[in-house]
Amino acid sequence: MAYAVRRPVENVYLVRERDRRRTRELAALALAAVPPAIVLFLAIWANLETVRLGYQLATLARMRETLLERRHLLEMDRAQAVALARVERIARGTLGLVPPTLDQVILVKDTALVAPGPPALPPGKAMP
Repeated sequence: MAYAVRRPVENVYLVRERDRRRTRELAALALAAVPPAIVLFLAIWANLETVRLGYQLATLARMRETLLERRHLLEMDRAQAVALARVERIARGTLGLVPPTLDQVILVKDTALVAPGPPALPPGKAMP
């Protein structure tokens, strides 16, 4: 049995050369895969943006509904606050106000509401 002893084979003189044709084929294959990968990533990104914007739109719609409901409630509160019956009840009850008597009423003519012009000088006086 001559094959019982195994010796490692040393090929120190064996040099592997690069196959330039295979390198070009590999580079061409890698470059050919880039455009479909870009299209795929753009499609995924567009889909994720669509979903994100959908969620944002739903959130804004809920916020709008909440604000519209709050506005409606505030308008109702405002209408109640300026209601004449309520104002009169507060004036009479809480503040103790009563309708004015005839001697307390002062009539104002419309001409008194117009902005007055420059004051008239007494006769015989000149402007300095």
